[in-house]
Amino acid sequence: MDLNDLQKYFNEAYHFEKLKENSIIFFKEMIDNCQNNYLKEEDDQLPDGLKLKDLIVEYKCIELIINDRNRLYPFFRVCLELLHPKTEIAEYYYDIEYTIEGELSDEYFGNKFPRIAKS
Repeated sequence: MDLNDLQKYFNEAYHFEKLKENSIIFFKEMIDNCQNNYLKEEDDQLPDGLKLKDLIVEYKCIELIINDRNRLYPFFRVCLELLHPKTEIAEYYYDIEYTIEGELSDEYFGNKFPRIAKS
């Protein structure tokens, strides 16, 4: 088995297109409701009067984590990016982590290019 076979097996086993679509929908719903969840602080701190709802949500990749020394079972992440509406440069990421059974486990939001504090 090579990586292409592994990709094909993963896509079939986890219904990749549906997984990708549902992950994007889930995140867009989080953005729509950001005033009532942990994304509120992020939304309030965006520069230039931007709001999370102004950014373009785009699928990036699947990260398959195997042989992790800190985890008993393999897991995977659906990685999304938020693009600036004018430049279409990815400025933020949103990763949704799933268990080996395909159940949502955790989620991560962050700035792709954190500003370095000046001393």
